[in-house]
Amino acid sequence: MVISHNPEVTIELVTSLYYGPQRAARLVELVKGSLQVSEPTVYAVLNDLVQRGLVEKDVRSRRNISYRLTPAGRELIEREHFDAIGDILDVIRSSKRKREILVELLLDDLMDGLGPDWKTQEGKAALRRTMDEEVESLRRRLQILSTASSEKGG
Repeated sequence: MVISHNPEVTIELVTSLYYGPQRAARLVELVKGSLQVSEPTVYAVLNDLVQRGLVEKDVRSRRNISYRLTPAGRELIEREHFDAIGDILDVIRSSKRKREILVELLLDDLMDGLGPDWKTQEGKAALRRTMDEEVESLRRRLQILSTASSEKGG
């Protein structure tokens, strides 16, 4: 991604706009609160993104201004998103602890949807044991299917 002189603000703006148009006031307040930057800084980066054709400014009145990603801006953020995912997966694939890392990521994701009783070390350990059992069961089923498929074809 071509980042301006204020990369944190640029990333915050573009990712916020990825999910849909935003009114200027709301967008500026969101970024100011998140990054502790000034209003002029946010508007300067927004203007830079508009000039570069990544963001479109829609002025309906002096107080009703909104911003949205252009198709070029959307394409850029999607490409960067998939490149980042690819980089993360490359690191995981090259790691000797690949399975452990993947299980931890999945556990963290699953724990987000659980109540506070599960968000303890004991709850996480129980969930991990269950998940390990499910993975082993899946591995055995896949091996059986693979063997049956090989026998059928051969």
